[in-house]
Amino acid sequence: MTLAAVLCCAMTTTVFTACTNDNGDNPVTPPEPEQLAEYTILYYAHGGGNLDDFILSMIADFYKASPDAYKKVNVVVQYKFSSAKNIKGLRDSLDVFSENYGNKTIRWAIDPAKTFLEQASSQNNIYGADNADITCPDSLTNFINWAAQKYPAKKYMLIMNDHGRGYVPHDELPEIPATTRGMIYDKGNKDKHFTAKSFHRAVANANVRFETIYLLACLMNNLEYQFEIQDLCDYVIASTYTMPADGNVLNVLPEQLSQSSVTIEQALATYSKALIEKWDEIGHITETTPIYTDLTVTRTTNIRRLGEMMRQFTDRLCNTYSNGTERQKEIIDSCTAHTVKVQSEYPYYDVAKYMSSIIKALPEVYGDEFFNQMKETFNSCIVAQNYSKYLTIHDYMVDYSVMLGSGGSYSLIKYEQIKADFRPFLETEYCTDGSMIQYFMEPSEDGTYYRGEPLEEDILWGSTLADTYEQLVFDRAVGWSRWLRLNHQLPNNLCPSDMHYELPMPE
Repeated sequence: MTLAAVLCCAMTTTVFTACTNDNGDNPVTPPEPEQLAEYTILYYAHGGGNLDDFILSMIADFYKASPDAYKKVNVVVQYKFSSAKNIKGLRDSLDVFSENYGNKTIRWAIDPAKTFLEQASSQNNIYGADNADITCPDSLTNFINWAAQKYPAKKYMLIMNDHGRGYVPHDELPEIPATTRGMIYDKGNKDKHFTAKSFHRAVANANVRFETIYLLACLMNNLEYQFEIQDLCDYVIASTYTMPADGNVLNVLPEQLSQSSVTIEQALATYSKALIEKWDEIGHITETTPIYTDLTVTRTTNIRRLGEMMRQFTDRLCNTYSNGTERQKEIIDSCTAHTVKVQSEYPYYDVAKYMSSIIKALPEVYGDEFFNQMKETFNSCIVAQNYSKYLTIHDYMVDYSVMLGSGGSYSLIKYEQIKADFRPFLETEYCTDGSMIQYFMEPSEDGTYYRGEPLEEDILWGSTLADTYEQLVFDRAVGWSRWLRLNHQLPNNLCPSDMHYELPMPE
């Protein structure tokens, strides 16, 4: 499945693309409140090495909205192309960009009276230096402030679009010295990206607060990010699984937001449903096609309560694992060994199913009342959830993911393709002390895979669990790293050989 968009990070340094002040525009006098647009949608994206075709097509979708929608909604765009080499291969309808746009950034506001190509290809919209660092927090802050000054509104939405791979500590390295990051990956600029922390700083330092933040990137619906940005907005839109690169319905957003009779929650739910249906349509997906796509709209006001409940869960889990009976420990190990993995390469697991399996298996520790409270708390965070036909027909829902490992370490697995088969061949274990261990994956007679002997190399991943994961808002609220360190059972590391993901086993 083709991966798409995500958030990534970079260091705050000097004067890159969007780190200048106002794009050459003079300050404007803000309109009176009654003259303000209802919404301004800010779209911040990067071609990401192979995404220019798809993201440019997504931006073009905005132009499908009715002109009436743009009487109440502004849409402003800042887009950085990937390398000149990559954009040579753009589809015919976009070949106007194939010359002289490599690594350049363009910025403009959508005019419904003009076409996408007419506006996007205008030389007047080229902004900043070539190959500028769009993951510099100042770049995003500057874009937000420019948009809010030039196109003020009563409410704001931020869309971040590029490659994404969820939260892992080795993408959250300390920023000095800065070597890597983890949220929009700029593959034309040393693979720089936002981290959870640098993205938070960029948005928090801006002059407006967002009603909605849309992480239009793969694997972003995890609790590590949800907690990190909960104070920045009222709603978050994100996908737990990878996202198809092709197909979007961004025109639905201005159309919905412009209607006074439609609440924000209704608008976001309508968009979420329309997008999943579009993905199914483009992919010719049916109830028998094993494709996993999803979109969740989260109400951030209830995230804090979720953290309180998860802390109680984690407190009891750690106490039982340390001081309970051998039978109780075996039950917890069994739940960990069979937990549902969300994405085969990365250490992300369905947190609601994992917690539910433990709560139900240990009634003497948790009980029905705790289970019902936890279920109610999860549900109170969710405005809308939509899934591909395949997931829907199997009655399978995923309620956020969370990182899971053992002994304070976590693993990434690389796959290789042999003919039509994808099979695991290399596991990299990131240890709590900052060391790395690599193992070749060996097949067993029954077709499953296991760790072979470790490669004898001394490698460091650049930080430690204490300096990365334990600095997250999520971990400080829940104390999840206590369980990462205490747990000795390797979680389910692989998915069935015939697909990248797994459904739970039938009862």
